[in-house]
Amino acid sequence: MRGVHLPALSPDGRSVAFVALNTLWVMPVGARPRALVRGIPSRYVQMPSWAPDGRSVLYAYDGPAGGDGLISVRRARLDGGADEVLATGGRVNPVLSPDGTRLACQDTTGNLIVRDPAAGTERTLAAPLGANGLPGPPSWSPDGRYLAFCDRNRLNGRFREGYNLIRVIDTGSGASTVHLPLPHASLSDRGTAGPVWSPDGTHMAFIMESALWVMPVGPDGAPAGEPRRITDEAADHPSWSGDSRTLLYQCGGRLRLIGRDGTGRRTVDVPLEYRRRTPARPAVIRVHAGRFWDGTGETVREDVDLVIHGNRISAVEPHRAAAARSGERLVDASRCTVIPGLWDSHTHPYQNIYGGRQTSLMLAYGVTTQVSLGGFAHEAVRIRESVTAGTTAGPRLFATGELIDGSRVAYSMGRAHRTRDGVRRTLERAVELDYDFVKTYVRAPGWIMREAARTAHEKLGVPSGSHLLSPGINVGQDLTTHLQATQRAEYGRALSPTGRAYQDVYETYRGGGFQLIVTPFTATPLIGADPSLADDPRVTTLMAPWDAALVKSAARTPPTAGQTLALTREMAVYRRILADDGTLALGTDAPLTPTGLGLHLGLRALHRTGGLTPAEALRTATVIPARLFGAGDDLGTLEPGRLADLTVIDGNPFQDFDDLVRTAWVMRDGVMYHRNDLVDEFSTGSEERRALDRTDWLDVSRELRREPCCADHVFSG
Repeated sequence: MRGVHLPALSPDGRSVAFVALNTLWVMPVGARPRALVRGIPSRYVQMPSWAPDGRSVLYAYDGPAGGDGLISVRRARLDGGADEVLATGGRVNPVLSPDGTRLACQDTTGNLIVRDPAAGTERTLAAPLGANGLPGPPSWSPDGRYLAFCDRNRLNGRFREGYNLIRVIDTGSGASTVHLPLPHASLSDRGTAGPVWSPDGTHMAFIMESALWVMPVGPDGAPAGEPRRITDEAADHPSWSGDSRTLLYQCGGRLRLIGRDGTGRRTVDVPLEYRRRTPARPAVIRVHAGRFWDGTGETVREDVDLVIHGNRISAVEPHRAAAARSGERLVDASRCTVIPGLWDSHTHPYQNIYGGRQTSLMLAYGVTTQVSLGGFAHEAVRIRESVTAGTTAGPRLFATGELIDGSRVAYSMGRAHRTRDGVRRTLERAVELDYDFVKTYVRAPGWIMREAARTAHEKLGVPSGSHLLSPGINVGQDLTTHLQATQRAEYGRALSPTGRAYQDVYETYRGGGFQLIVTPFTATPLIGADPSLADDPRVTTLMAPWDAALVKSAARTPPTAGQTLALTREMAVYRRILADDGTLALGTDAPLTPTGLGLHLGLRALHRTGGLTPAEALRTATVIPARLFGAGDDLGTLEPGRLADLTVIDGNPFQDFDDLVRTAWVMRDGVMYHRNDLVDEFSTGSEERRALDRTDWLDVSRELRREPCCADHVFSG
């Protein structure tokens, strides 16, 4: 397996803590891992760090016991004692001070917090310098006076981008200093790249140009000499042994130990395997569909039986009134409409603040496949494997890694590069982790885009794309991930300031040779046209509270004339591209838009404003993305031989398209998930609800959506 995530070396250097398959593991080096905490499928275990004495491991978890439905910091003891909750209310990236008395962590918006667990008090030390994701995890100086972490500056007001730099906070005064290891050289990203302070205080380790570096520092964290690269292979997640002589890091799907001087490198085997989850039910299931659309045309059939063996469809036939045959289980969907499982072709895994809500919410809205178009690589692989194994309740994930960018970046998940060796390492890592898509971002020059496309095609057999229609098509990429989004080159724009597409845009997409994933942000005001969407339990209970507050706010105001005009113009572009036989798949950029719900808003816009028939609109979220991502033989339609991915709707969207949002249940890879069960997993008691209500979640939502990538008008808020 490749999905080992967030490994951390114990203080004595003899064990590794990590997460995989939604479980927190502790593994003595050279032995088998032991499960310390098994997450329930609807929740998400993450972010392990060792207590200084090595007797316990801290972790972040949104599990129900002792929490408020948000991510909390917990301590798991190696001797089997009861877990202890150290902080609630959405606290992440926990690490104890060297003396074990203080807890450093971050809140949902990335504020750095120091907490006294014994007293139950906390102090906010610093806000992040920029938006677009959490800063990196904090690391203590050995005397407990300073905290170092990776943050991003912003170099000017015109562009969001800046450098991923080392920021050091004095925990007494709150004073802040920032350092770049080399001029114009970013740390690789803000999730996996450090910096990590050595326990003796003399060095920091970090990832830059996708390699492991070590730099001497003074007591206050200021550089005391030149950084030195100690690997020439891709590296992530560095951590120190307690004697400061050894580092653990991740290289693709493997773990390595290496001396601080770069000698003695060796591989740490992780003897852990997983198997695809098989449905826990009779070998054959027969779904009686009142209405049935198989995804191949316009025809909707009535009174149809869908016969499923294991995880594949074996037959589609007229309903038999007789009881199911021996060994079959009959599922009554006679009052429902059955369609292929929905795809969201543009998402980003943000489990570091959403936890299990993100994947559960997608299933609850009928999404059985999501495509990540940017996220932390090891996390994406971990989610892909845990969903397959059934340890995470969620749609299957087509995974990619960080946004491959130039030397300046915006998002935490942006991967910064200024050298060809750095790009080489990043692409070697993509191959080893078996990406399903390779994405470059807006400051990557043409040669990086070309190398990414070549690797995607020749070594992975998958598509590659970016925001840039031009030069994307000229360097061998396959698609753009928006019609228009953040640009660094004025000549690459697809739309005029008034929202009209240029002629060469239509010519480029004509015939489907170059393809388009659309993210219709102009559809979000449609919440105001149907305020009942905000009262849905999937919003009020399952959705993260900051997103629920945003949806409720949007529901109070009908779409304005200006918003309606913007939506009309955008849908007209899509209608013309489709009329010219272009390939158009629907995505949402979730969680920039409300997870799950955003897909339905886009589909409503394509149908109502774009003039597509229900079947034409649904194809953008079923068969078209399945073919685009090379899965058309298994997914996208409900035909014999295909995987059993289906969405069951309590209503008839072919008569009233608004019914589409009324998901009753879904089946993903033969496994059933009921909407009400997914919602009930996140029901909270009155005390927990009161705790949530004390926060201004709308303000949290605005903070999370500062400096958006693509549209300032996603929500007016």
